[in-house]
Amino acid sequence: MKFTKSFDAPNPIPNEGIENAVSLMKNGMLYRYGHIDSDINFDSPDSPHAEHSEVSKLELALGQYTGHKYVVAVNSCGSAMFIALKAMGIQSNEKVFTNAFTFTAVPSSIVHANAVPIYVECNDQYVIDLKHFEKQITENPDVKYFILSHMRGHVAELDKIQQLCNEHDIRLIEDCAHGLGKRWNPNNLDNSGFVGHHCEIACYSAQSHKMLNSGEGGFIATNDEKLAAYCILAAGSYENLYKKHIARPMDDEIFENIKLEVPNFSLRMNNLTAAILRPQIALIDKRIASYKNKHNRIVEILSEIECFNIPQPVDASDHVGDSLQFNLVDFDREHVEEFVSRCAEKGVKIQIFGLDDNARDFRNWKYSFDAMPAMNKTADIISCACDLRLPITFTMEDIELLGGIISEVIEDMINLGVKISGASAK
Repeated sequence: MKFTKSFDAPNPIPNEGIENAVSLMKNGMLYRYGHIDSDINFDSPDSPHAEHSEVSKLELALGQYTGHKYVVAVNSCGSAMFIALKAMGIQSNEKVFTNAFTFTAVPSSIVHANAVPIYVECNDQYVIDLKHFEKQITENPDVKYFILSHMRGHVAELDKIQQLCNEHDIRLIEDCAHGLGKRWNPNNLDNSGFVGHHCEIACYSAQSHKMLNSGEGGFIATNDEKLAAYCILAAGSYENLYKKHIARPMDDEIFENIKLEVPNFSLRMNNLTAAILRPQIALIDKRIASYKNKHNRIVEILSEIECFNIPQPVDASDHVGDSLQFNLVDFDREHVEEFVSRCAEKGVKIQIFGLDDNARDFRNWKYSFDAMPAMNKTADIISCACDLRLPITFTMEDIELLGGIISEVIEDMINLGVKISGASAK
């Protein structure tokens, strides 16, 4: 058996998005503020949305889906986190808590803001360790910001984290790059049940391997009108261009009071990107259902193998499953690498988080610290943690084949006696 499909295939662009993009390229109206506006009353939220730019309409559509009043589209989720910190007033050399297990874009956004990341250990569910978070709060009482990353869609105990942040005056930002459409409380079917509502600002991604695909792109979402105004201006709105936003505070005085004090970082999204993205909003729930079905099936198959440890979501949270993470119980690093190599020979691409220059290994973020942080628990967990993408393009038949190949590789290794403690397939 050999798997032949690509593990790097992104979500396809729907025909409507392609048609929108072609139309825009024909008329050249790619700048988000460049559209003709002679017939639009930008002072009124009731002005016909059809006349607004693609970016403005996308911001409105995403906010309606996630349940946020205000949304700002930018060029990446990293830019969104950077602007979020600036909107909260972070100063040079201030410290920011964040996950020791996340992607390099998160600490990079902190460094971009001239701030210093303070890392929090992860536990065996791939989310922050609450006890270590409390310890870090005690040892770093001056830290007043926290970017909480829902890395690979694994959601930590949000209620408890929010409570700790409130008790210690820590301002919370949620990195929802992997969190769009995920629910903290699966029983709450209102959009307030999504992750991204325990914080002051939520940041989303539209990079190729996310729920929405435009290659690059990001969003800032908030219900705070002052934070929203700052983010709109900082992203690249100048003079009176803020009036061209639909998903904005409609009190112009909020903007006028600060607009000469806010730097223009020019991190805007353009209309071509938005044209590709906007039709995908309507596909989110369908994509989630597809991911869940396939994720649940691969988990079911691999759970039959004794040495597989697949972390379960924390009690209250939902899991979409556009990728699968697992550890091989009692396998040392050498044998994990052999497992990955054997899978690759059969066309199954698996990466190890804690390998070489992987951008998800905190030890490779040397730009963010002078001395290596003592994150021993995280280092131990990710050193042999396996990551398997499950693209939307995979069918259920593909999932069956994947499960069969991985099971066969493990059984072969066990039969050859390379496993340390000799567990077997059930």
